[in-house]
Amino acid sequence: MYKILIFILFSLHAVAGPGLSRVLVNNQPYDLKKSPVIHLEPSNEQLLFEFEPSKGDTVFYHYRLEGLQSRWFKTSYPVVNFQHLAGGEYTFRFKSESDGLMSSETSVRIIAKQAFWQKWWFWPLIAIYVILILGIGIYLFFMYDIRQKLRLHHVRNQIASDLHDEVGSNLNSIAIFVELLRKKVMAENPELLPILDKITSNSEETVTLMKDTVWAINPLNDSTEKLIDRMHSFGAEILSARGIAFEFESEKDLKKDIFSMEQRRNLYLVYKEAINNIAKHSSASRAKCMITYSENEVKVAISDNGKGFDFKQSFEGNGLKNFKIRSQEEDLKVNVESSPGDGTQLNITLYV
Repeated sequence: MYKILIFILFSLHAVAGPGLSRVLVNNQPYDLKKSPVIHLEPSNEQLLFEFEPSKGDTVFYHYRLEGLQSRWFKTSYPVVNFQHLAGGEYTFRFKSESDGLMSSETSVRIIAKQAFWQKWWFWPLIAIYVILILGIGIYLFFMYDIRQKLRLHHVRNQIASDLHDEVGSNLNSIAIFVELLRKKVMAENPELLPILDKITSNSEETVTLMKDTVWAINPLNDSTEKLIDRMHSFGAEILSARGIAFEFESEKDLKKDIFSMEQRRNLYLVYKEAINNIAKHSSASRAKCMITYSENEVKVAISDNGKGFDFKQSFEGNGLKNFKIRSQEEDLKVNVESSPGDGTQLNITLYV
């Protein structure tokens, strides 16, 4: 009779639900008697449950955190630890198994506050903020770029105006003074006339070069179309005066602004030198300029049917030294092909 009573008492204890000896939140004890529902703040990173030991030779603890885990877990160690629970409501369910007998289920409710970065609107708001910052950055960059371009245009306008007004005026004054001296020199020192002629010639060349520089600097002439028109008109004017038929062709799909100011100036000066060489030295009856455009380069081919020349012997005498100098530019290549009696072709390649 005594043994039967002991067995009944042991069985009742085995089927009773297990208890919790303590609950720790961030390693701090949590009093379930004061608050049977565990409330977690977003800063609470760790939640630990410690079971009261169950009597028996073989003891296992079964647990499941409803809302996070879909199945039951089994352990012989009387401690369960959870970390970084997301905001929401959970139910911690647990029971014990002692010597093959399963106890009743016990549960504890948990409410974890949702951190602001876990709310549905947080990441869309971050995305909007990033897009806004990028938009402001791009806007400021373009505004800075526009201001720099406007400032550069103002400086270029000022330089072009000063060159035209001041330098041009001084060069014209030199020409006037030379003409005044010419009359006196003719009467008193005629041997000085060649010197005056040289001064006049140099002044005229300087005026022409200054006009070309002013034209290149002026922002109003930045378009490729104006460069092509100037090249066409210059070639027609110079060659027609020498009775040379001039043919000028340019592809119509040239982009509007593909040249920098320096590229535009270098191309025009090389072209101008080539036209002048044809007019002065080629004895040609026809000349042609062909401008073509590919993805990254512009090619200008200038040819004539003149007498040609021996390149090695005539290099210095035919004004080709400037071509050699300019062909050393990284984005500009100049190649001259000629032989006596077969005319001359100048190929300009400009990388854009």
